[in-house]
Amino acid sequence: MALRTGPLRSFLKRHFEGRLPVVATGLAATLLMGCLFLWNPLFLRILEHKVYDQLLISTHTSETSGVPVIVDIDEKSLKKHGQWPWPRYRVAMLLALIQHYGAAGVGLDIVFSEADRTSPKVLQQTMADDLRVEMAFSGLPVELMDNDALLASNLGRGPFVLGYHFNFEATAGEDEECLLHPVAPIILSAPDAPQPAQALFNAPEAVCNLPVLSRSASGSGFFTTVPDLDGMLRRTPLIIAYKDKLYPSLALSLLMVTGGDNKVVLKMREGGVESIRFADRIIPVDSKGCLALNYRGKGQTFPYISASDILEQSLPKDALRGKLVLIGTSAAGLKDLRAQPFDPVFPGVEAHATVLDNILKGDFLTRPWYARIVEFNAVLVVGITSTLLLSFTGAIPALILCFGAGVGLTGLSHWTFATQGQFFSPLTPLLTLVLNFALLTVMKFRREEGHKKFLTATFKSYLSPELIEEMITERNMPELGGEARILTAYFTDIQKFSTFSEILTAPQLVELLNEYLSAMTDILIAEGGTLDKYEGDAIIAFFGAPIHFPDHALRACRVAVDMQRTLLTLRRKWVQETYDPAVKERNKKGYGPEIWPTGSKWPVNVHNMRMRIGINSGEIVVGNMGSAMRMNYTMMGDPVNLAARLEAGAKQFGIYTAVSAFTLNLEIADGQGGSAPVRDMVEARFIDRIAVVGKSEPVEVFELVAMKGELTEQEQALFRLFALGMARYQAQEWYEAIDLFTQAQEVERFPDAGITPSGVFIKRCHEYKEHPPVPPGTPWDGVYRMTSK
Repeated sequence: MALRTGPLRSFLKRHFEGRLPVVATGLAATLLMGCLFLWNPLFLRILEHKVYDQLLISTHTSETSGVPVIVDIDEKSLKKHGQWPWPRYRVAMLLALIQHYGAAGVGLDIVFSEADRTSPKVLQQTMADDLRVEMAFSGLPVELMDNDALLASNLGRGPFVLGYHFNFEATAGEDEECLLHPVAPIILSAPDAPQPAQALFNAPEAVCNLPVLSRSASGSGFFTTVPDLDGMLRRTPLIIAYKDKLYPSLALSLLMVTGGDNKVVLKMREGGVESIRFADRIIPVDSKGCLALNYRGKGQTFPYISASDILEQSLPKDALRGKLVLIGTSAAGLKDLRAQPFDPVFPGVEAHATVLDNILKGDFLTRPWYARIVEFNAVLVVGITSTLLLSFTGAIPALILCFGAGVGLTGLSHWTFATQGQFFSPLTPLLTLVLNFALLTVMKFRREEGHKKFLTATFKSYLSPELIEEMITERNMPELGGEARILTAYFTDIQKFSTFSEILTAPQLVELLNEYLSAMTDILIAEGGTLDKYEGDAIIAFFGAPIHFPDHALRACRVAVDMQRTLLTLRRKWVQETYDPAVKERNKKGYGPEIWPTGSKWPVNVHNMRMRIGINSGEIVVGNMGSAMRMNYTMMGDPVNLAARLEAGAKQFGIYTAVSAFTLNLEIADGQGGSAPVRDMVEARFIDRIAVVGKSEPVEVFELVAMKGELTEQEQALFRLFALGMARYQAQEWYEAIDLFTQAQEVERFPDAGITPSGVFIKRCHEYKEHPPVPPGTPWDGVYRMTSK
């Protein structure tokens, strides 16, 4: 019976046509990431370490068991009692006093591998050998002649555990009389499990304590640590193999001595060690017998007591009752420092305290043996799923879904780490997701480029490039209609432009306008403004659409400041431009030199060109407006009309950039995690509260002068005097206001303009003296109602 392939072919054609290359690329990338995961190169391991560090930092708790205490041979101790090494009698005194304060056990993160050179017995022998001098210590008891024997005597009187060091590279200096305290664990082995000595770290050499000390101590343990390849100490071995025997770490040995239980059970599985059982605790370790250190934070997370405070007996009685004490050093000069995820300079003794604390609290961190199996399957699932999503959805939905998947993977990893103490790395699945998204998005982009070129070629003649880009992104064809958004409207106009038309010829006028409009439009576009239209010399624009910027109001203010500065630069340029009248006459209409200086390329009014700007923000309707045959992306609404009124009304105050309080009061991000109004980011002078023609609601008008912190000294003085005068004006104290405005008039920005804000208010105050705006004793809102546009 023949297979009916027609429906299948139709399904594949309908859903996979044009997508097969994308699907194949995604699957190939997934396979590549799977192989990379199995290979597990060095850079991938280092990145996984960094992921682990971030999880530890974000989930750690600073709460400890309260049992470990560190007696610190710190800088204070070295300063008071001399440089290290100390005489052994002083160490013996320190141990005796720690026991006196009630410590349950003491571990020494120190090795005494050589005899004490300060012992009287050693000094006698040294003097005899080197100087042929017989030295006698008359009256000194025999037991004080040997500091090592004195220390050994104290070690035998309490639960003291000595530390020693394993070398993983053999040298010729090992002591044949090395006396250590091995552990004889019960081995529970699964089938095909290796022998402990094969799985654990195996040391060829040890740096041991003097036999006389080792024989007296209750136990001993190694303080050797094994940093990762990047130098970070994330885990440390609890048991190390040495000469066919197994030896515990300093922390484990201290727990064994103080707990009175030397029984250790080592559980082996295929691949290495699975766990270490001690007393009633099961300690999860990795295949090499290492415990992942659940750090409590940076250094000093455990109680530190200076050794000098103990030697001077300045602690309260029972200060160490029931504590497990570790003697070590945080002094930088003794170089017992480690790097860990929280702290690059971490006292080594605190790493052993962390081991003690982790075992006592039982809040272990683990990397389950099956973690890599789970992660490999996650790579495959994420890779295949993302391939299908990216092939059959648009860029934005795919980005959202991929981002959600990434957040989900990261969140799941974070949750298992925080609640279960298990580390499952999301790194390779996330890299697979990123790789697929990057590759497949590029492929889809190239496939859709043809569609984009078609739309651009079709509509570029009457739609702005920004609108075309938005239309392509949203896959929308242009249609009539608009939407209301909070935007900033922007109007500019050249002052007394009609006089330019009278003096210049048409070609000269076009030349001037092209240079002026090009410079101003470049500034507008650079800040993301949308050019609505040119109306002769006027520029009409808006900010915040079609591309939304939360800081559209600030951008508009910045453009206004830059435009005024650029116009000043253009004026200086026009003043310097000349021509040779003998070659080509530009003063075609024969104006005198007072209007058109001889040899100057431009007349005087061009040299003195000024522009007015009006800025206002509010809810503006923006969209495609016009007819079905011809439309334009433009704006409309009351805020637009007000911006135009502000630009035109600026001349009544003699200012050139008028901005409303609606714009200055808009809140935008301040770059520090908060928000602030635009007025805090610009320098603007309050001018007046006015009610424009046709509007009953007053508007607060400001003169925009500069960006924050850019005022000159003269402008600062002007702002101060004008604000004082305005306060008196609003209080209807006309004489005081006139005096302050008169002072402000002396430092006005454009004193030669004919009209200045200070001059306007001087005149208005004189009028209000004779004809008050409200009857005496009546509250006044300070609003000036304009009678013309």
